[in-house]
Formats: sequence, structure tokens, C-alpha cells
Amino acid sequence: MENAGWLCLAILIAYGCAVVAPLLRSRFQGRVGAFVGWCFVPIVLLCPLLIPFANVGLRAASAFASGDITFKMVESFRHWGHVERSMVLREYCRFLIPFPVLSAVYPDHKRRLLRPESPWPQVVRLFGGIVGFIIALQAIRALSSIALVRSSFALNHAVMLLTFVLAIESLSRALCGLERLAGFDTTPIIRNAYLSRTVSEFWQRYNYRIHDWLYLNVFQATGGRRTPVRSVLLVFLVSGLFHEVTFALATSRLTGYQFVFFTIQGPAVLASGRLERLARRGGIAGKIVAHGATILFVAVTSVLFFDGVSKIFPFVYASQSPLP
Repeated sequence: MENAGWLCLAILIAYGCAVVAPLLRSRFQGRVGAFVGWCFVPIVLLCPLLIPFANVGLRAASAFASGDITFKMVESFRHWGHVERSMVLREYCRFLIPFPVLSAVYPDHKRRLLRPESPWPQVVRLFGGIVGFIIALQAIRALSSIALVRSSFALNHAVMLLTFVLAIESLSRALCGLERLAGFDTTPIIRNAYLSRTVSEFWQRYNYRIHDWLYLNVFQATGGRRTPVRSVLLVFLVSGLFHEVTFALATSRLTGYQFVFFTIQGPAVLASGRLERLARRGGIAGKIVAHGATILFVAVTSVLFFDGVSKIFPFVYASQSPLP
């Protein structure tokens, strides 16, 4: 209970800072107000440090909450001049509510269904997703107990990836079902990412809500299609820095693996045009090659990403990682 209290305290302080920030920004005009408001962003992001370092899981939960708030604060402050009058404090606080999950682009968070829909397909989606998620967790535990899997990191990583895909796709559908039952017009956060034929398509299918945030706040803000190479590389640079910081806050270790994983995705995205042309013009063989190359690239490089995940959830790997 004491540890849970630390988690509640960290999240409450994060939300408190997020609410105080626009109030102070409105009180102080011009650049002074902007500076004061932006100063609260790193404070919110660092709130997981309030939790004792030994509680890795709680720190990870707090880092997830702080990250969601940080995305929303940045979105709001970047468009402050355009939404200041219409986005009153009540609307801003509604924007901070973490539901729908990771909906950090204003005003997408408040999109409602235009008309009621039958709840039963969403009930099936919700409970089907929960069942799939539970099956994936049980599968990784069962498969990790096999001696051959425990003796080979490559095999262990492949097994983990397969169960992770089932878990994350199932969880995505369960969350979507819950959101639509609540009346929000949403689609699954992850949309069959395993079907991607290019790395670019993979990152459009994987966590599209944060993809939209990065597109608006990094890609377009740094030139967009006028300077696509620079903007794409900056998108993954920002994503890499953010993931590196959040994993470091959770695990109390700064490894650099998250940063490397995301930054090497940028050049792969820029090279995706050739794979896309191969998939379009090469017939079935071209589609197989493009899809296989994409899955292989993501699978190999994801060793860097899952190093951090395994420090939060030790059951992810049953064998020793080759990373130092």
C-alpha cells in the first residue's frame, strides 16, 4: 500500500503541475508567461523520480502517465495563441484526462460518435481482446520454460515477439472496444502492424495516436514535406530521446538503447519508397520480399527496445541478452 501511495502521489503531482502551468502562463504575459508554462513540462516528465528507485513497475506506470500528460501539454502550449480563448481551463482539464488512451492531439480527444451504435460488437471486441491478451501472457510464460528457448536468445526473442504481437494487438482492440462503448469515435491504436510491407507503413500502423502527435508537432513544425529528410530524422530523434528518458526514469539506467533503436528507424523509413515500389511492381514475390525485409529489420532492431522492456517485465526474456 505504501508503494501504491508513492504512485498516486507522483501522478497527482504531475496532473497538479499540468493544471497550474496554464494558470501561471495566463497570469504572466508574453515570453515570460510562455517560459513559466514551458518550465512545468520537464517537471511533469520527471515526476516518476518521486517513487523509490527499487519500484521499477510503479515507476514505469508513473512514467507512462507523465508522458501522456507531457504530450498534451506540449500540444496545448504550441497552439496556445490559437486555442487560448476557446480552450478554457475546463476544456484543458478534459484534454488531460487519459481517455481515450494516448489521444494527445487537440481536439481529437473529444470526437464523439455522431450516432449511437450497437454495443455488442464492441463488447465482443473488448472481451475478445482481453482473452487474447491473457493467452499471450500465459504463452510467453509457458514457452519460456522450455529448455531450448531458455538456451537460445535468438529463439527466445522470436517467441517473445510472436507473443508480444498477440498481446499488443489484443490489448489495442480491447481498449478500442471500451472507448467506443464510452461513445468515442476511435480505431485501435495498433492496426495490424505485422502486415506492414515497409518500415514507414509499420510506424504508421503502430501507435497511430502518437504518430499523429509527432507528425503535427515535429514533422510539420520542422518543414514537413518541404524538407522530408530532415523532418523524418527529427521525428525519430525526438521519439528516441523521449523513450530513452522515460525508460531511464523507470529503470534508473541510461543505456542509450532506446535512443539508438528509434534513430535507426529514420533512415529505414526514408528508404521505404524502394520497398513500396517493389511490393507494387514485383507481384506476389515482390510483396513477400518487401514484407519479409520489413519484419526482419524490425525484429532484429527491436532487441534494443526490448532490453528496456525486459528490465520492467523480467519474464519477457528467459535467456541472457547479448547486449552489455
